[in-house]
Amino acid sequence: MNLEGIKGQYDAIFSLGDLCLTSLQLKDNNLRTFSGILDWVSSPSLKNVN
Repeated sequence: MNLEGIKGQYDAIFSLGDLCLTSLQLKDNNLRTFSGILDWVSSPSLKNVN
């Protein structure tokens, strides 16, 4: 996956994981308008989350 492959308009952006770093970046860049149900869920495998 590269940036060109994911560029576009999105209705929502969800952070995945329990470390909050992604959610902090979304908030700092005014992209986080709500928290998601996966904000505090930890999984050792992204495949299991998908």
